[in-house]
Amino acid sequence: MALWLILFILVVGISFLLALRSMMDYQEVPEQTKVEYGLFLIRQIDNFDANILNAIRNRLHTAGLVISIERLIKGKQAALTIFGLKKILADFTDKLNLLELEDYTASWAGKEVSTWEIGVKDSHYLKHEDFDNIFKNLPEFAEDDQFFLQVVLSPKGNQDNAPFATQIRVAFLAEDSQRKRLLAPLLHNLNTGGLIKVPRPFSLGQMMSFYRARSLSKDSKGPILDSQAVARLLKV
Repeated sequence: MALWLILFILVVGISFLLALRSMMDYQEVPEQTKVEYGLFLIRQIDNFDANILNAIRNRLHTAGLVISIERLIKGKQAALTIFGLKKILADFTDKLNLLELEDYTASWAGKEVSTWEIGVKDSHYLKHEDFDNIFKNLPEFAEDDQFFLQVVLSPKGNQDNAPFATQIRVAFLAEDSQRKRLLAPLLHNLNTGGLIKVPRPFSLGQMMSFYRARSLSKDSKGPILDSQAVARLLKV
């Protein structure tokens, strides 16, 4: 009995240390403090291309910051938003016809929003053709079903053609609990473009907090993408 008790204590202790280490590794960088961030609707989607992303990347590298590009889908409607430092995004207001929005994640309060991370299993570098249409395997959504794809970007290097380190998160909200049980497994297994669901030892509340933070973790499993691949990834 004493031996089993000792083994039990050891297992619990090791599990606690692993979870603590995982949380420490997941601390996100860079810290977003003392700067004003905002969420904006991109109304001129045709102008959201590799050239725009290259220009944004150059500004981000200089400031040591990240941005988040997000595709929002509700039923048959879709929108594209960008979250970042207002001072930087102001330079692209006219080109992208930006409209500042309230953060839609505030409406998640009190709701069970399924949230998870997707990434790559093998190489972090993927080809452009892997993202011809990441949305092609999505199931048909009902009017109140909501699907969110978040791609956090951070310049990887200071060259003019430097790619982005990424972190990709997904969220799904269905008012009908039966539809949620039906669709959630399908969304977990899209397996599009070599992207798969990344297992994380965090609670639903923690994963929602990471989504709201819109920042890049140290152990991100997201692919390394150039500007052209990012643009293709996010367009419907």
